[in-house]
Amino acid sequence: MPAEPRITFLFVDGVGLSDDARSPLRTAALPSLTRLTGGFSAHPFDRPELAYRVLDATLGIDGLPQSATGQTTLLTGVNAAAALGRHQGPHPGSTLQALLAEQSLQVWAARRGRRVFHANGYRADYLARLRAARRNMRSAFAYAAEAAGGSLLDIDDPRAHRPGFWTEPGEAGRSLAEASAEHHLTVFEYWALDYSGHREVDAVPAQLEQLDAFVSGYLAANVEATLVLTSDHGNAEETWHTHHTRNPVPLIVAGAAAASVPRSMTSLVEVAGWIRQVLSSEATQPL
Repeated sequence: MPAEPRITFLFVDGVGLSDDARSPLRTAALPSLTRLTGGFSAHPFDRPELAYRVLDATLGIDGLPQSATGQTTLLTGVNAAAALGRHQGPHPGSTLQALLAEQSLQVWAARRGRRVFHANGYRADYLARLRAARRNMRSAFAYAAEAAGGSLLDIDDPRAHRPGFWTEPGEAGRSLAEASAEHHLTVFEYWALDYSGHREVDAVPAQLEQLDAFVSGYLAANVEATLVLTSDHGNAEETWHTHHTRNPVPLIVAGAAAASVPRSMTSLVEVAGWIRQVLSSEATQPL
């Protein structure tokens, strides 16, 4: 019998699409991601238990897309850049915080009795700085996790998952997949690509290859939670500079819910509404 719907939202900060031959998307060894995207195609497609879409990240606003507005848009379905009249990053300010506290996927799911898990582990000194700061230093994803009543886990917490720089990325992916069995919505941020794209461009290919192995490990676990992978803006796909891009971003949906992804989906704005629809489906079997 079909299981209760579950989503693992793998958010990859700062990766867009590029057909430039210099792009690490073209030069790194990425067998899983290449298969799931049709070679990082500019065209959407559907296969059994796989949907691939190409999403506009500019949100109709001039300038370079930024993390706070892009992530808030992904999580709420509200065009956050249009609401502000500009792109904002890296951390959401008061207007975006209010949106996240009322309309984020995490808050929506928790209010409906869904089990929500923010899987990232954080260093103790980083958590201390977050709590001591006079202004918000959390990402939109972390802010929404706490707004939904969750907590940010210390990296040494046995429930926590390391957000990159894995010694065994395949095993890390499998571990996240296994954790997803206990939750309706599992959220995990992979921020290493955006970090490297800004500061260590030579490390980008290795970070992409780690991500590829992580995704492969997740899918090999063959769990029932559908994997949803997307980004907030481009960056790491163009290593010949260190700033964001206006390139579109990929959306990969791998699992049972892939069949319900609208063929017409073309923007970050449309992701949250679709995930709500999936998680609202009738359950025919308890977890």
